Amino acid sequence: MITIFSRTFKSILPGKLFKKFIADILTSVVAYWLALKAGKLRVLATVITCLMVSYALSPIDLIPDVIPILGYIDELLIIPILIIMIRTVTPHRITKKYQKLAKDYLQTKTKPKFKLGMIAVFVTWVLLASIAISTLR
Repeated sequence: MITIFSRTFKSILPGKLFKKFIADILTSVVAYWLALKAGKLRVLATVITCLMVSYALSPIDLIPDVIPILGYIDELLIIPILIIMIRTVTPHRITKKYQKLAKDYLQTKTKPKFKLGMIAVFVTWVLLASIAISTLR
């Protein structure tokens, strides 16, 4: 089991491969979060990064982690897909620079805080819940 950002993952891949995959995801999330804070991303990359970081740091998941295997699909599929999208619109030099900074950050600090993102995720869930409730009436 691996714990990242207060989430515990059971290994569905061979041990070292799974740990490297999760570490790469974590490094990329932090790298793009740092690039976002520095204002080094293009508009599309900024929007996708806000979504990704908000979702990665949010305690609320699309698929609850208590559902076996399916609960981890969002962390193992959605976030990597968003990372790939960001990489395609971000210059390689920026990605490389912030990957290095992210590795240094993760060695010295704990979980990043993205308050605006947490607010956005909360508002999104409230809106979705209100839409669902209004359609059920």
